[in-house]
Amino acid sequence: MKNQYDMIIVGGGLLGCATAYQLAKRRAGNILLLDGNDIASQASARAACLLTRARTKPALMEMVQETYDCIDEMEALLGESLGLQQCGSITIASSEASLREVEALEQAANRFGIANERIGQERVRELLPWINEEAVQVALYMPTDAFIDSALLCSGYAKAAQKLGVELKTNTKVREIAVTADGAVEGVILCDGTKIQAPVVVNAAGSWANLLMRPLGIGLPFTPVRSHFWISDPDAERFPANHPFTVIPDARAFTRSDVGSLIIGLRESECQPFDPQTLTDKLEDFDFRAEAKWKILDECAPLLKPYLRDIDTLGIAHYMAGPSCYVPDAKFIIGGFKQHRGLFTVTGCCGGGVAAGGGMGRLAAEMILGETPFVDPALFAPDRFGEVDPFTVEFQKRCADARSNKKGG
Repeated sequence: MKNQYDMIIVGGGLLGCATAYQLAKRRAGNILLLDGNDIASQASARAACLLTRARTKPALMEMVQETYDCIDEMEALLGESLGLQQCGSITIASSEASLREVEALEQAANRFGIANERIGQERVRELLPWINEEAVQVALYMPTDAFIDSALLCSGYAKAAQKLGVELKTNTKVREIAVTADGAVEGVILCDGTKIQAPVVVNAAGSWANLLMRPLGIGLPFTPVRSHFWISDPDAERFPANHPFTVIPDARAFTRSDVGSLIIGLRESECQPFDPQTLTDKLEDFDFRAEAKWKILDECAPLLKPYLRDIDTLGIAHYMAGPSCYVPDAKFIIGGFKQHRGLFTVTGCCGGGVAAGGGMGRLAAEMILGETPFVDPALFAPDRFGEVDPFTVEFQKRCADARSNKKGG
């Protein structure tokens, strides 16, 4: 490492690496990306990886499309596949409320030119051999939706950024963001006391981002909330590779294929937030309260049972839990800070960081460089809630409620 750069990005997860790539391809200068662990080794390796194109929130479809564009660009740049699996998706409605959600999704897809069609129960059964099609009232099929291994995608952003000149330094933890007396950013200080200078610092530290902001008197409006999924025992005939993933709002569930098994994501009625101060440096050492996984299944399984009849006896091979950074309005946090010139953040993925990460990184890069943003940045302004204290139980519950009340899978 040198002791001076034009920009420093803190965080080698998907959002930090995507931002590094977007800055590098704009020739933004000498860029250093730092992470306290290895690239893509923490929350980015614990995601369900669904790249759902159609969204009803403003700007999200543009941001997801940017991710798809980035994948094409990076595969060409690197000369290798990132393993995108175009399996399609099926959103299922079995109530008046979920039918309205499907109709809104259908309208959004049509406006954006995303291929979609309503399919009948027979076609649902052909595409999803495991499902009880009689429970499906309406099914919206989007054949161009895909999933991708999030760690491979994150590594792709990192390798592409590195090829374009970004310097990556792993297993190097940042202790604090350094600022001048008037609040302007002047770099970072590592845990060993080394100071690295830069007039721009991007906080993309994910669940740990608020720990870096706290000494600066800034509270980012998010908290880590537990996301999790279960993986069934293998049954390749029933759960064929690359069959469409599903979103089932009435069951608070999603499903996805996984090497002859079925990934099942279930959202409990009261999601579990975590105080950032309790996080360990490595998530493998953190207690996500996995002992509750059977209790959560007991709560959620009855909602999925009409679609997956044998869920009570289905063999479960694996359980995966991780933190997803939720915001009270379920929108991302991207932008700068008036009181600290040169300080930016890209965080608050709200369960959509894999799908929208390319767009989140692009918006961050455009704002850093003063370019015209491709989506409205006001939607994602870090200060849109005013002053918040993300370390209070009350605010953490607001964030957890955003996940508990989330529509879709």
